[in-house]
Amino acid sequence: MYRKKAFIILATGFLISLVVLVYVTPVAGNLVANTRLEGYARSVGVKIIKKSPPLPSVTSGQTQIPVIQSSYCWGRLGCADYVGGSTMLKEVTPTAITPEGDIKVSFAYKPAPNELYIQQFIDDKTIQIPLNKGAFNAPKEQGTYYYGISAVWKTDDGKFSKGDTSAVFVIEVK
Repeated sequence: MYRKKAFIILATGFLISLVVLVYVTPVAGNLVANTRLEGYARSVGVKIIKKSPPLPSVTSGQTQIPVIQSSYCWGRLGCADYVGGSTMLKEVTPTAITPEGDIKVSFAYKPAPNELYIQQFIDDKTIQIPLNKGAFNAPKEQGTYYYGISAVWKTDDGKFSKGDTSAVFVIEVK
């Protein structure tokens, strides 16, 4: 009788532990995502759900221009700093667009950012590009051009940041 009771208790404990492990594993994956424990967690089979801040959509006419995530501070994801300027774009193939083509920048994320900035990277300099209703014109001269996008979401009173993100892209005017 004693062995049968011990077996039932042990089996029940095992099943409960198994159920808890199955339900807690995604939580554990979220806890270690974007930390130095992420690599170890992956190696032991913990599923990591990659989350990222919103990325902008950049288009010129019907052409979608790929963007690459850059530095951000976003809620539970924390903050991440990436190398700046055109350095992130060295191995990226530029997207061909027409001279003075209209380049539109938008976010599908709602609410829209309170502040949106476009910078052009020329050598070691950064030039602010004015936006007109979320768009700007590509340069007239042929060549390869590197850009950065910065977006900031603020509290209703505008005093505090709720999050910020940046991205980079490269075009070739042909």
